[in-house]
Amino acid sequence: MHTFTHTEMHAEMHAARTAELATEAAAWRLAHEAAPVAPVTPALRNLLGEALVAAGIRLMQPAHVHARVQRAV
Repeated sequence: MHTFTHTEMHAEMHAARTAELATEAAAWRLAHEAAPVAPVTPALRNLLGEALVAAGIRLMQPAHVHARVQRAV
């Protein structure tokens, strides 16, 4: 069984939080860049919210969940 050092855990948490903040910033920019042309509709706001939630859930999952390791049968 693999044990994680404090440094490894901190680096993983930092990377996940950085990615989460980048995703939030991108969604915020998209929403506010579209605002001067037309107000953000509730449907667009909901779509952006769902995308942020999905990204957050994906970031909270362990890395091995995303790695698709296939074994030879």
